[in-house]
Amino acid sequence: MNITGRKERAARKLLAQIRKKYQKKNGEFISVDEFCDFTGLKEEKVAPFLVS
Repeated sequence: MNITGRKERAARKLLAQIRKKYQKKNGEFISVDEFCDFTGLKEEKVAPFLVS
C-alpha cells in the first residue's frame, strides 16, 4: 500500500525534496513530523501505513 499514490521514482523525488527543505544529507532519515509538515497530511492518517 502506498500513502502518496505515487510510483517509486516520484516517491524518491518527494523524499529528496523533503530532505532539501530540512537540509538533510542524502540517505538521512526524515521524521514523520517532517513528512506530514511537507505533504500536509495528518499524522493519524500516516500512522497506519507505518505499522506492518
